[in-house]
Amino acid sequence: MNPRLKEIVDEVEAARSELVHVVSDLDESRTGARADPGQWSIGEVLHHLFLIESQVSTLLEKQITRAKDRGIGADRSTESLLHSLDRFSIETVIDRIAAPQSVVPAQGLTRSELLALLSDSRAKLLQAISEADGIDLSRMQFPHPVLGRIDMYQWILYVGKHERRHIAQIARAKGTTC
Repeated sequence: MNPRLKEIVDEVEAARSELVHVVSDLDESRTGARADPGQWSIGEVLHHLFLIESQVSTLLEKQITRAKDRGIGADRSTESLLHSLDRFSIETVIDRIAAPQSVVPAQGLTRSELLALLSDSRAKLLQAISEADGIDLSRMQFPHPVLGRIDMYQWILYVGKHERRHIAQIARAKGTTC
């Protein structure tokens, strides 16, 4: 695997590991409880993360097909991209951002159902990433509703950074720290 892609995958996997750890001790009543009427429950946050990851996986699959059709070859660069989204401060919750309707979560799913969904979406993302190996993902861009045009490396990295943003939110809802 391209070293740039591997580094991003490792970061995304580390974020997921942290997420699973943070919710590992939750019981069902805490999973569905809202701290405030205008805030999502922890379960809704988890479902939102599943929806985001699923959409990024689908986007990546489509972009891989287009890249193959266009004959985009391998990425020869080994320069790290881990900090390529830092200017957006994705992990830092300063202002609340309204989620697009397509990633507004459902209510009422159990912790085990949510963890199964997250496992499925991660498998789908990793499968798409394995198909992307050998393609220069920096040459494929697609607009993000808040960040603007970002490349497919950044879309994958976004999954991990977005999870870290919500890990902090979950920890606050639990009354703990990350």
